[in-house]
Parts: sequence; structure tokens; C-alpha cells
Amino acid sequence: MAQNGTRSAGPRCVALVGPFQSGKTTLLEAIMARTGAVQRQGTIEAGTTVGDASKEARHHKMSVELSVATTSFMGDTYTFIDCPGSVEFVHDMRAALPVVDAAVVVCEMDDKKIPQLQLILRELEDQNIPRFLFLNKIDKVDSGVHDALALLQPASRKKLLLRQIPTFKGDLITGFVDLALERAFVYKEHAASEVVPLEGDSLDKEKTARFSMLETLADHDDELMEQLLEDIQPPKDKVFDDLARELREGLVCPVLLGSAARTNGVLRLMKALRHEAPNVEATIKRLGIKAGSEAVGYVLKTLNTAHSGKMSVVRVLAGQIGDSTTLSSPEREVGRVAGTFKLMGQHTEKRGPATVGETVALAKLDYAKTGDTLSTGKQAHTAIVVVRPYPAVLATAVAAKERKDDVKLGQALNSCWRKIPRSRWCITPKPTRSCSGARAKCICVSRANGSPTVMACRSRAAGRPLATARPSRKASSSAAATRSNPAATASSAMSCSISSRCRAARASSSRTRSAAVSCRAITSPRSRKASSTRSSTARSAFRSSTSMSR
Repeated sequence: MAQNGTRSAGPRCVALVGPFQSGKTTLLEAIMARTGAVQRQGTIEAGTTVGDASKEARHHKMSVELSVATTSFMGDTYTFIDCPGSVEFVHDMRAALPVVDAAVVVCEMDDKKIPQLQLILRELEDQNIPRFLFLNKIDKVDSGVHDALALLQPASRKKLLLRQIPTFKGDLITGFVDLALERAFVYKEHAASEVVPLEGDSLDKEKTARFSMLETLADHDDELMEQLLEDIQPPKDKVFDDLARELREGLVCPVLLGSAARTNGVLRLMKALRHEAPNVEATIKRLGIKAGSEAVGYVLKTLNTAHSGKMSVVRVLAGQIGDSTTLSSPEREVGRVAGTFKLMGQHTEKRGPATVGETVALAKLDYAKTGDTLSTGKQAHTAIVVVRPYPAVLATAVAAKERKDDVKLGQALNSCWRKIPRSRWCITPKPTRSCSGARAKCICVSRANGSPTVMACRSRAAGRPLATARPSRKASSSAAATRSNPAATASSAMSCSISSRCRAARASSSRTRSAAVSCRAITSPRSRKASSTRSSTARSAFRSSTSMSR
């Protein structure tokens, strides 16, 4: 509930984020079932969920891309963005977050997932996005909720505000107490929770937990602090106003409990989003978009479907976008909208023009990219936000050009690895005939003049010359073919083929010892003479090191 008892209205866009395997897709399915968007809640094991509907996601039983689903709840429209939790797909989440109104961070009591939870919360905090923390799988928790807060609090810069406490029957969690409403509820599997009397130990625990919640709220409200000091019970409207204000200002992070697999706690989550989460007006203000006559939208995700072709998931932030609307990005005109669709996972439904706040799929925008700011004005709107990807974890990839050589490549690299214990891989900008102290015990992959070369070395003396890799004709022709095809080397991948034979030569002396591994590697000889000279040099170095060893 917003200030002065008014509630924010209009279409909402909410992101479901959280660590890998925390239950985000299951929560999306529970929300769709609870709001009536689907007749029956599906499961990931059965492959019947709205999200993760692609062939890859079904096969791996995990999210590999964004899933978008729109539903209605108590007269309001909500679009939920189910973001992958795996770190390999984190850019999908980062590209969608700037234009969402709020985020639901799905987590569980697992200390191994706290580092990833911390990264997600940092991203939300840096962008000032209001967020709820949904403590999922509460039916499997074997410790108290306060222990859960102590475990999760280090992941958040802001105070975690406990909104609910569980109720028990023996060792089993049977329901919860809403500290703002001062009501107790008992869980019903796949049904709405029932209100039960608040009495006994539950009443005592509720008073203690509610006072702690009010103290946290009073840290940012002097009037509430005075009421608590004077033992005056604050009115519920005042409490809800403070909850909404401090959530939107990013002062606290409310914590809700539930079990998405049983749809427990989902209804209370939806009501919290309805009454406390901001709407699109607050998002527009946060992004600094000025009101005008032109339509403005942001591309959250670009999809390529089997039947409809290219679809751009766009949230409209100003004006109206519909069929035949010509849109432009800051770089160029991206095309004319061929159709406007409502998304429900992989399913699309034709609809009319989209207005401010709505999230839709636009067809046939051939030149639109994820993260683009689209507009209809004669002068393109400046980019709302620029989401830069994290630095690549793998800068270079080594792969066999022919699939049949995969095993040979693995055997060759494994052989080199075994002959050089505790070695490490490094990428060199040019061929290296000696190893410095920093490159001692390394397997170097060199890409000089577009011709990759693999060299293995293990030298304890800095600057000691090493035997370079001997080229093979078959590998040379393979590398030449790869270099002539730029598409084969896209995404910083080097196509190469290495034979499985690696021979090691060990050399030692009274003061220093060095060893070199010579293996057949790919090179791209610039001429027959250059190749002959390079091979002669390699053979000479190999013979000299062998003679020293003898």
C-alpha cells in the first residue's frame, strides 16, 4: 500500500531471480496456478511447466534462457520474468533487470549458495530495484527462521526484514503468522491458506517478532519510533505505509516464507506485490525517461521461435506500440512490427497495441538486439541503460575442426598435461622460445599472425631456450582452412587439431635443469621455405637437448 492509503496500479513487471536450483521456475508455475492462468500446476520432472519449455531446458531440467509469463491478479496485470540461476546465463538476468518494477529473490537455507545470492543482491542494490526475499522450501527447513536470517543476512547490504514466522505442529511447519496483519494461517496443499486463531506459544512468538519488525521500520521513521518508546501500538495502516515506502526506497528487504512446490505462501507474496511493490511510474522515474509524444520501449530478450521467427520481448515505457509501428534504436532503424503478442512461456497469443507498463513480444524486428532502446520518434531515443557483460571466463577455446578428431585432441592434450605435472595453460600473443619465471611449467597456446601454435614447456631457468612444436602437414592444412573461414573462429574460438603423439625431451646440467615437450601442433606456414626453416630449427633444438640429456 502506498502513502496515504493509496495503492499503486497499472501493469507490473516482476523478475524472479535467485541462485541455481532454488525453485524460481516452480514458483512461477505456482503463481500461474494460483492466479488461474493455468488449470493445473505443472512440474519440472514431468516437463509440464510454463517456464523452461524449450527443448534444451526440458532435457537439462534447468533454465537456459528467460521465461516470460503474463497473468492477472485481483484486476491488475503482472508479467513475471523467470531468470536463469546458472552463472553461465547471468547476462540474461542482467539485461532484463533495469526495467522491472521489483524483484523476488528466491533462495533456500543452503550455505553453499550464499555467494551466488550475494552477487544477485549486489546487482539489485546497485540498480536500486525494490526486492522481496522469498525463503523457499520452508517445509524442508530443519532449523529456526532466525537461524535462516543469520545465515542470509551477510549476503545483503540492507537489513532483512522478517515479515512472517512459521508455526509448528511437533517438528513440522504447518503454517505461518503474518506480523503486519497479526493473523495466523495454516497451509493447505495446492489451496489457499486458512485463518486460524492466534494463541498460546504462537501468540508470544508473534509479539516478540512483530516488535523486532517495528523496531527495524522505526530506524527510518521518527514518528513510529516515538510510538514504540511510549508503548503506543501503531495502527496497521501506518505499518503498511512504512513497509511500502522503505521497500521502494531500498531501505529494507522483506522476507516471506513458503513452498512453491505446494503453492504455500504464494498468495501472500502476490498480495505483498500488489500493495507494496512500485509500478511503472516509479521505474520510469528511476530510469530518467521524460514524458513525450513518442513511444519508447526496452528489449529485455530476443527470441528465435520455430513458427513465428524472431520475437523481441519489449517493455513499453512511454506511448503505445502495436502492429505496423516503425521502431528505431540509437544505431539504426530496426524494422516494422509485424505482430504484437502476449507471452505465456513458449506460447504466444495475438493481442492489440501495448500501452505503458505492458510487456509484450514484437515480431519481425530484424535488427533489434537485447538491451536496445526502441522509439518511434524521428530522432532515436538515447539508450536507457547499457548493460555490459562480465569479462569472459574463457578467452580462448581449443577445439578440433573435425568432430571425429575430438578424442585425438583430448588424448594429445591429456598426454602433454601428464608429462608436465602441475602445469598451467597460458595464452601468448606471439611464439615464445623461452619461458620467464611467470610462465614456468606452462602449456602455451600462441596465435601469431593468425596461426595458432601449441607449445609445451617446463623450464626452471628463466630464459632457457625450449624446443618448439613440430608442425604436421595435416594439421597445417586444417589450420589454413580454419583461418580462411572467419566464422569458424567466432566467439574467440581457435579451431585446431593436435595429433595424439607427444614426445618429451629432458635436459639437465649441474646448475640448471630444463625440459621440453615437443608435440605435433597446428601451424600455418607462410611458405614452404619458412616451414622448412622452422622444422629444421625445431629438430636442431630437439637434438641438442637430447644430447645434453644423454
